[in-house]
Amino acid sequence: MKKIYLLVTVCLASCTNPYAKFYQGATDVQVQPYYDPLQAALEIYSTDDFERDTKALLRRGYSPIGESSFQAGSNSVSESDLREQAAKIGAHVVLVASKYSHTVSGAVPLNIPKTTTSYSSGSATAYGSGGTVNAYGNSTTTTYGSQTVMMPYAVNRSDFGARYFVKTKSRLGVTPQPVTDELRRKIKTNAGVSVYVVTEGTSAFAADVLPDDIILSIGDDAIQSVEHFYRLLDKYQGQKPSFKIVREGKTLKKQIEIRTYEEQADSSLQ
Repeated sequence: MKKIYLLVTVCLASCTNPYAKFYQGATDVQVQPYYDPLQAALEIYSTDDFERDTKALLRRGYSPIGESSFQAGSNSVSESDLREQAAKIGAHVVLVASKYSHTVSGAVPLNIPKTTTSYSSGSATAYGSGGTVNAYGNSTTTTYGSQTVMMPYAVNRSDFGARYFVKTKSRLGVTPQPVTDELRRKIKTNAGVSVYVVTEGTSAFAADVLPDDIILSIGDDAIQSVEHFYRLLDKYQGQKPSFKIVREGKTLKKQIEIRTYEEQADSSLQ
């Protein structure tokens, strides 16, 4: 029993952190200009709906940077593994979930020592000229060997998932997504991005940009894609350009400040 315990202990100590092994995402966010280093201790939230809770964190100014997804024994994954990976990539918040999947059962052979000992006793009578003599004796015989027994096991397996977020400096406060083909037909243009989330406390929030608005252009530039939208933020940062927005079939124009990362760093120190 002691030997089995030691083997399990060694395995647990040397096994790879599954949150790190199955991580996919950014690893250098701490050196990016949008990364906000002035955050408190790591926050971990349990979730049963990643998309709902991701949207809530986006509204608070957190951006997803990566995910871990894997299946493992239900009791073999620890919170310390999760915290270790979050610290490694500089995450400020983690959404985590686990769900029972199935049970793996079976039996494994185990060789154990088998020692048998037999006892025997007897007596004898010797005859001679001087008479008879009775003798008594016993003996012990030990046989060493081994036997194989089948040890049953049952391991509960669960699906684990974690999504990592960092607090970001938001120049505008809009999380864009591509415009659907249906909406493109309605607005009769391929330009623009759809507003997925507006971050609280940002210039877009103050200007009453709303989710599901379609931003067609910034300044004199029609937006061609999500990637182009971010390039235009680079172009116009530090300025207050005009935004052309479509909302429920009506076209709006708003002057919205696009802040620089440096301005936000300066304001956070005040």
